[in-house]
Amino acid sequence: MSTTNREEEAPGYQYVQAFAILVSIIACVSAAIMTYKGGSVYLGIATDPYGRDLVVGAWVGIPTALAGTISAYLGGQGRNWDLLRYAAALMMLLNLLVPLAWIIMALIK
Repeated sequence: MSTTNREEEAPGYQYVQAFAILVSIIACVSAAIMTYKGGSVYLGIATDPYGRDLVVGAWVGIPTALAGTISAYLGGQGRNWDLLRYAAALMMLLNLLVPLAWIIMALIK
């Protein structure tokens, strides 16, 4: 019989938070790849006659990174500062670097 009052004390709750951080890692890698390809087209380094890489990089990469940021926030929410919370904070930072990269590219161009 379980007598936990808080959901953080439930046995499987840390697995759900770890999965949220894993989703954040996948979102960060995906958004970084999309931004790299789209950014090189945006800056004129690579050519793409139809602009698909640019559209995917900007219109899919940025929302993916923001979703990864939200996932990382939820993965670290309500925890003490342990390994999962540090990983969540790092993933929030890394995911927020993708929209920042697009802002810097817009300033460069």
